[in-house]
Amino acid sequence: MKLLLTLTDQSFAATKSVGIFNVSMGLARGLMTCPGIKELHILGNNECTAAFQHCPDHVHLHELTRPVPRRFGRVFWDQFGLPAAIRRIKPDWAILPKGYPPFFPCLGKTKLACYLHDVIWEHYESLGRSADSPFPAHELAYFRTLSLRALTASDLVLTSTQFNKSRYLSYAPKANVGVVGIGFDAEPCTLPPHGTDILFFASAFPHKLTGLGIQRMQAWLQQQPDADTIRIHVIGALPSHTTLPDARWIHHGRIPQEELQSLMTTTCRVAVYFSAYEGFGMPPVECLRAGLPCVASDIPPIRENIPATYLFDNADEAAFIRTMNAAYAATTVSQCPSYPSWAQVAQRCIDAMLLS
Repeated sequence: MKLLLTLTDQSFAATKSVGIFNVSMGLARGLMTCPGIKELHILGNNECTAAFQHCPDHVHLHELTRPVPRRFGRVFWDQFGLPAAIRRIKPDWAILPKGYPPFFPCLGKTKLACYLHDVIWEHYESLGRSADSPFPAHELAYFRTLSLRALTASDLVLTSTQFNKSRYLSYAPKANVGVVGIGFDAEPCTLPPHGTDILFFASAFPHKLTGLGIQRMQAWLQQQPDADTIRIHVIGALPSHTTLPDARWIHHGRIPQEELQSLMTTTCRVAVYFSAYEGFGMPPVECLRAGLPCVASDIPPIRENIPATYLFDNADEAAFIRTMNAAYAATTVSQCPSYPSWAQVAQRCIDAMLLS
């Protein structure tokens, strides 16, 4: 098989979703090891160069000096640059890890596989005009249109959870959807957490419920006898007009994976992840694999991927406090289900293509 993967629009610094960035880069690593791929062509940018220093001979890199396309440059790349590159390389399959295909692809004989991560526009549309949406109406319409086009124009839609598949089929019952999961290459930690701090995942996007999470954490801290010694490490951007309650809250913002791993394995005792909507929910799984219990919102995709003992009802403050108390008091290693490696996920993608 001759395969093309586009990473031209991937950027850790600029992406709205670090999760999608990590998935895209992980999939690239996994595809490099798949035995059924004769040629793997990767479209990159000047931020991807460091990740592809030592590639196998069958991997061909293109446009690694190209800047990351942003705003209208991204639209131009999606609609014109990508189809032109596919027509030039002529792969059997093209994988779009962000899931959004061009409106008029004209890809010749190349088949299209879109890795669609969610239908987040559906969540914001359900909230109505009164919602504090981070998306202007035209941007939400653009995401909606491209998501629906991915379901009807792709030869194969790849995704991470059964929840996603059910939502896609509700819009396009005939869509060819393969649930391939998400991969994790680092070996799971077998040591229990020994820190005393809290890792708190924040986001500027309203569906991440950062404000509610801060309120719930403050309520939990008020019941802790040693609350003055507990620090809360906040990862991610804060919503506008949101301030952290006091000096115990330390805002790190967006940090590299190595720094996050250090917080999970040496500094923190419990992680906290609030959300009203997810396509997968990577942080709770990453924490569990680092030996750190992560209490998380009880919503369908997260329920698929982490043990029920760590889940809480967003509307129930008492349930959150009970779950936090149990996780913080735990002295044994976190329950960690089995997850595939990126090589296994990549092979699932290839198998789905061969069946399409």
